[in-house]
Amino acid sequence: MAKGRKNRRAGNATARTGEPGRDRRARRSSGLGRYGLGGNPTRLAIVAFSAALVIVVAVALVLAAGGSASEFTVYQGHDRLGGSAASGDDVLDDGVPVVLNFWGGDCPPCRFEMPALQRVYETHQDEINFLGLDIGPFMGLGTRQSARDLLSELQITYPAGGPPNRNIQNEYSVNALPTTVFFGADGRVFRRWDGAISEAQMNQIVEAMLAGS
Repeated sequence: MAKGRKNRRAGNATARTGEPGRDRRARRSSGLGRYGLGGNPTRLAIVAFSAALVIVVAVALVLAAGGSASEFTVYQGHDRLGGSAASGDDVLDDGVPVVLNFWGGDCPPCRFEMPALQRVYETHQDEINFLGLDIGPFMGLGTRQSARDLLSELQITYPAGGPPNRNIQNEYSVNALPTTVFFGADGRVFRRWDGAISEAQMNQIVEAMLAGS
């Protein structure tokens, strides 16, 4: 009888130290066995969906905290834009074509391009809305002050301002400066131009927009 008890103890020791025991420890260390997910596709899918939902909600909260993607502070052109703050949506809903130019205060190609924009604006300001949005601070190409200084130095008078965050930059996938987006009178994108645009090229696009509006 003592021999039987010894055999049972030996069997129990083998069970504790054998391969099955190591498998259980491996499952616990992987994290899957701990939460009962190993080998269960349905539970894994639920966890993945829950994680994705958390990310979506977080992004929505960030956007809500930052305001609408189209809101910006007005640098100049307050009379045309309606005050010290404005919305790009309002500009697009005005029923006329729009030239939306993304730029920065310390952006050399922007400096080269802006006088041409100014001349086209002076020619068509009664037919088309112009808006320069300063996103230089988000791209390492200037500050709000350097942007205002550049407007003054080049004697730019078309409406301009700066958004409070990267939302509008992300909305239009602007990865380089300058970038110009042309909108028809219906508010839809008519043409996009990445990089500096010449006065002749801009006039050609503007005339085509006006002909189609």
